[in-house]
Amino acid sequence: MSEQTFLCNQCRKHTPLVRKFDNLSDDVEHHYAECQSCGYRSTIFYVNPEIKALMYKQKNTAFFTKKKERLTNEIRRLMDELRNKVEL
Repeated sequence: MSEQTFLCNQCRKHTPLVRKFDNLSDDVEHHYAECQSCGYRSTIFYVNPEIKALMYKQKNTAFFTKKKERLTNEIRRLMDELRNKVEL
């Protein structure tokens, strides 16, 4: 099994992908990968209880259905809104 890596946005080095998360205020979780070379945290996504509930529904929905597509689009939209709100 090969180890996943990512390119750090700060130092531009490849580093192992180890997902971590921190709890922020207002029930928001910040999911990120931390560079082992420089310590920079590359954001993967932010979630709140509403997004988590939709992700659970999406996980338990059959592939290649309109319902799954709608859930994916709604999750993406809500994640973008949350990211904009948190990173202001």
